[in-house]
Amino acid sequence: MSVAVSLTAPVLTVAGGAETTCTARVRNSGQVVDQFAIDLVGDCTGWATVVPSMVNLLPGTHADVTVTFAPPKDSRVLAGEVPFGVRVGSREDPHSTVVEEGVVTVEPFVEVGAELVPAKRKGRKRAKFRLAVDNTGNQGVPVEVLGADPDDELAIEIDPPAFVAQAGTATIVKVKAVPHKRFLKGDPKTRPFQLLVLAEGKDPVTADGVMTQEQLLPRWLLPAAVALVALAGVLVAVWFTLLKPSVESIAQDKAQEQASQANSAAARADQAAARANKAADGSGSGAAGGANGAAAVTTTAKSGAAGAGGAGGAGGSAAAPASKPVSFRVATQAPPVTDGSFKEFSYTAPDHHTLDIGDLVLQNPRGDTGFLRIMMGDKVVLEEGLANFRDLDYHYVTPLHLAKDQPVVVAVSCTTPGAGASQCTPSVSFSGMLGK
Repeated sequence: MSVAVSLTAPVLTVAGGAETTCTARVRNSGQVVDQFAIDLVGDCTGWATVVPSMVNLLPGTHADVTVTFAPPKDSRVLAGEVPFGVRVGSREDPHSTVVEEGVVTVEPFVEVGAELVPAKRKGRKRAKFRLAVDNTGNQGVPVEVLGADPDDELAIEIDPPAFVAQAGTATIVKVKAVPHKRFLKGDPKTRPFQLLVLAEGKDPVTADGVMTQEQLLPRWLLPAAVALVALAGVLVAVWFTLLKPSVESIAQDKAQEQASQANSAAARADQAAARANKAADGSGSGAAGGANGAAAVTTTAKSGAAGAGGAGGAGGSAAAPASKPVSFRVATQAPPVTDGSFKEFSYTAPDHHTLDIGDLVLQNPRGDTGFLRIMMGDKVVLEEGLANFRDLDYHYVTPLHLAKDQPVVVAVSCTTPGAGASQCTPSVSFSGMLGK
């Protein structure tokens, strides 16, 4: 083999956002002048360099090259050991390639942020919020969320109250603000509260929210009750002045008609009985031992009502709900551009489900400028200028429908990052239903 390589420091440690170096010595162990190409292999190639990357050596001589490791301070490079190799290849002998291995350890750091979406809500009995907890560090970290009400007027319900936030992810926490006391009628009352996000090794992060508590009785209820009472009075007046006398008159006429019919039937019965008695008296001398006969006529008036009713129904078992609610947030990190290009960030429903999106919340807390698009696959359904909003809600009466495995894409064209940042970081929170 015509080449040899060695490292002065095969084990190194570096922090995110910093850099460290080591020296690789390349020796020409062959018999001819040769040119050697040096590069790196392993997961560090995106943030490590070799200078120079090519050397010319006489037989028996060596050259030192500098290997620099500079991982970015974000969640793209996770904390822990990253194996690497310095690879040296010979131009004269292409098969004589050697790799010297080493390990660089990236130190962990914790960076947690939180946004309450939306920050203000109205409600009679409760108000629902969503807290987005972003872990922009390079390792998973245990997080606890606590609710605080300075006036002790609210019960803050948090789901989940504790979890592990993985690096580079945003965890959605459901928050409910429930007033201790309710009121039937009166002006709305403002109930402020605060959420504390506690991450191990990091100062607490706070998110402020406000619930505007409204009266329990709907505002339309009192006018509707007054109108109902007035309508009832009108109906009572109509009954006593118009309907009741008419009903009584009809009943009296019917009763008189039935009494007249009964009297006529009784008179006819009496006449028939008299004729029968007379006939019996005339036939008594013509036959001995004869029996007198009498005919009696009985008239009976009957009235009745018959009714039959039946109801049948067939019932089947109700199918289980075919959908379930889902909430997620797409956070972005887009460097500034001058050519109007967009950087895309996507979300796809899990397990080949369809997705119907009914609510969107657009967030631009740092005041970035540029443009934000929301797309269903390749179709643009919404485009907004970042300078036009800090917090913007959209509600769709007809939800946006995505087919199975069709992504919802948030694309950002960053012009100028806000608040002294190096990237635009708008985000979009989505709420909807997962289908089959």
